[in-house]
Amino acid sequence: MWWLLALLLFEPLSQSKLSIHLIGHYTGGAKKIIAAGPRVIKVLDPQANSQMVEAIRDYKSRYPNGIVVMRVWERTPQVRYQITDDPISCADDFWHKILEPAVNRLSPSDRKLVDFLEGPNEGENTPTWESVEAARWFGRFWERLAVLIAKAGFRPCVGSIAVGNPPGSIEEIHAKLDAFVPALRAAKQFKGAWSYHAYSLEYTTDMKVEIWYSLRYRLFYEFLRKRHPELADLPIILTEGGIDKGGNPKTDGWRARGDAKKFQAWLEWFDLELRKDKEVIGVTLFQIGDPQGWWSFEIEPVSDWLASYLASAK
Repeated sequence: MWWLLALLLFEPLSQSKLSIHLIGHYTGGAKKIIAAGPRVIKVLDPQANSQMVEAIRDYKSRYPNGIVVMRVWERTPQVRYQITDDPISCADDFWHKILEPAVNRLSPSDRKLVDFLEGPNEGENTPTWESVEAARWFGRFWERLAVLIAKAGFRPCVGSIAVGNPPGSIEEIHAKLDAFVPALRAAKQFKGAWSYHAYSLEYTTDMKVEIWYSLRYRLFYEFLRKRHPELADLPIILTEGGIDKGGNPKTDGWRARGDAKKFQAWLEWFDLELRKDKEVIGVTLFQIGDPQGWWSFEIEPVSDWLASYLASAK
């Protein structure tokens, strides 16, 4: 029986929800982590980086049921859309200028290894959460972009919501999410997911604090269960995560504000919380492979620990 043969040939994925966001180089530490069987990985620009392609191939050869998320970083000149622009036309423009050329540079066999495709990152290109009107624009944009991603053979990963967003009171958060619901419906229609960037700003395990930051996605699901229960089972991928005060590559990550022991303890706590939420596929910790660009965030110094932790959770 083929399914029994598959079980014998391939190791199971880790039950941990921790993983890595790969950038630049497929390091020795990243190879150990991938060998340990994370549930999901994220890669930046595999169409332009053979090392990212190597990572994807390595991962999928070992764990064909593992999930790969691809992000494309748009080079200059960066596109930027305004709220006065038509969101449907902007989605078409973003697809044709940024995403389509990137995925077309992958070989047909490598394209098949990518499961989810992200779009604009953290509102860098579009109106997002500045107002309910902006959230409605963003929802229409993603409703269209999800269609284009699905037609190309990928599952859409919508949102890429920056930590602490949507901003405002609970009522304001709910109003903005309500405006964004068309994008969530499209994500579900095409077997996609949505994404949030789950950082702790204060390097704490205080639930009263983290519900607004690393665990803010729980507020989203409370809203969905109350207002849109048909969407409450939509999966979410935390496509960035870890420790970040304000985004400074040298001063705001885990290394600049603690040591390996402190970070590992926080990750263990975070993983236990994520495992409580079945909607969460996993978190791809930012980042591994670019210590010069993102020194204080670099996962390589704890890669042996993380690989061992993942392997022990099988």
